[in-house]
This record gives sequence, structure tokens and C-alpha cells, in this order.
Amino acid sequence: MSRTDPQHGPAAADAGSGPPPAATPGRSRWVSLLRTRELSTLFILVAEIAFFAWYLWPDGGGRHPFVNAENGLLILKYSAIYGIAAIGASMVIISGGVDLAPGAVIALTTVVLGHQYLESQWSLLASILAGLGVGVLAGGLSAALVVLVRLPPFIATLGVMGITRGLAYIVTEGRFFDVSARIPPSWAPLGVPLDLIAPIVMVVLTVVFHLFMRHVQAGRAVFAVGGNETAARYTGIQVGRIKTMVYVASGVLAALSGVILVLGQGQGKADLANGYELDIIASAVIGGASLSGGRGSVVGAVLGTLIFGVLRNALPQIPGATFYDRLIVGLVVVVIVVVDQLLARRQA
Repeated sequence: MSRTDPQHGPAAADAGSGPPPAATPGRSRWVSLLRTRELSTLFILVAEIAFFAWYLWPDGGGRHPFVNAENGLLILKYSAIYGIAAIGASMVIISGGVDLAPGAVIALTTVVLGHQYLESQWSLLASILAGLGVGVLAGGLSAALVVLVRLPPFIATLGVMGITRGLAYIVTEGRFFDVSARIPPSWAPLGVPLDLIAPIVMVVLTVVFHLFMRHVQAGRAVFAVGGNETAARYTGIQVGRIKTMVYVASGVLAALSGVILVLGQGQGKADLANGYELDIIASAVIGGASLSGGRGSVVGAVLGTLIFGVLRNALPQIPGATFYDRLIVGLVVVVIVVVDQLLARRQA
């Protein structure tokens, strides 16, 4: 039996075994809420913040180095770069695939935007659209290799990652584009400071894609395809179109992360976002996305990026712990995947 009921959609897939037979409707809602992965991920985030707030508590009652408004905004700002891309990556994982290209797409986007804005003297809007076009092309190429050529998603997106990263180096020829020379740090589009743009975009996109995945037929079909592709075909779902949609969406969202990154840092470089693939996939997984497909949420993926964002921000403030973040990210991914597989076998 498919993990996603075509008649009830992904909500049924996420509900697990359902409420006890004698449960009242009110109690059923509470039981369902407590079982949601997003709530457990939120609990991990809150516990992590509480731990670092306690551990980094300053002696003598001075200003807290971790719990303050400026540091909170800094965490949100840089976590949003991962979070926006993780929304698309989580959709791909839910569909039963994987996308290894977001980091390279982010880098190529910054390079294309910088080149068109500085070298070709395009307007900023046109340059941004060119950067987003990188995401469309990269996502479309991944989709073509997976859907038409039928390559395994790992191999297909690994190839796209190499192509996009290589193009970024070819365009820059070892240089970088200093976009900050034309965009002052005080620039505030529509009256919104640059530091707030990334968190606002992340929150808006999280709400939009959460509603899309839960309440729109195409979004619910993503769960069906990931849960049981053969059953999804028999129910009339156009599997190829769904896979194309999620890979293109992942590419565009990664490109949007690149646009925000270059506007925030003021540089277009080929070596930006190195290693982001692990962090983005890890964020989606810790947020509840099953690498077997059929389960997950964009909300959980964004909460996962915040967990790692807090970790990267707090560890450098602990003497001797600066280089432990990669180790911890890897360990967390292994533990989460092992637990996920054990729970899947138990439910089977």
C-alpha cells in the first residue's frame, strides 16, 4: 500500500497510524499535532537556543554575545540563504529524488548577475532575471536527465553541479565581480533594508510553498509520486511533469538564494556556496524529509536550516569549537537518516 493515500493526500501520509480508536475529535487533533515532525524540529531548535544561551551566559551580567537582536538578525540573514534553497530541495526529496546542484547554481547565479550588471551594463532588474534564468536552465537540465534520459537523480544532479560550477569559473576567469561598487550598503528596495530582505523572502516562500504542498493538487501529487511512483501513475498523475516541476522549482529557488547572496555580500564569485549541498539536504532531512520519498515538509526544512544556522553562529564563540560544525552536521544527518529508516521499517 502506498504511503500516500491519493484520496486523502499528504496529510494522511504524515499522520502515521492515526488517532486511537476511542479518541475524541479534540484529542485527535492534539495527538496529530504532537506527532508532527515540524513540532519536534521546533523543539530541537528551541532546546539548542536555550543551551547556547546558558553556556555562553556572560560573567558579570554583561551583554550576552549570543542572545541579542543583532545576532538574531545575523542568524536569520545567513540561514535564509540555505533556507530558500532547502524549500526546493525538500520538494525534490519528497518526490523521491535528490538535488546536489543548489550550491553550484547559487555560485553561477552570483557570477551571471555580477557579469551582466557590471560588464554588460544591464539594469539591476534585468541582471536579477538573468540570474534566475540560471536556476530555470539548471533545474530543467536536471529534470531532462532524470525524466527523459532516466538517469538516477544522484548522477544527474551531480553532473549538473559540475557543469554549473565549471561555467562559473569559466565566466569569471579567476576574478570576482564587485557588485557592491554600484549597490551601496544603505540601499533599501521598497524601503526594506538589505539585512531584512532574506528573512522576509524566506518566511513568505515558506508559507506559500507550505500551502501549495498541502492544499494544491499538484503539490499533493509530489507526495504521491515519492510515496509510490507506480501507484501514482495508475491514479492518473503525470509523474514526469511532477518531477520536472520540483527540479525546476529547486533550481529557481537556489538561484533566488544566489541573488540574495550577491546583493547581501556584494560579490559574484565562482567559489561561493561550496559545500552548501550537504547543508541544504541536511536541513531538509532533519526537518522530516525522508530520503525514501513520500514524507517531509518545507516548514521542517526551513526549521532545519535555522538549527544549523544557530550551530554555525554559536560554535565559533566557544573556544576550540570553531571547526566542529561540519562534524556535527555530518553526525546529525547520519543519526536522523538511521532513525528515519528504523521508523520506516517499524511502520512497514
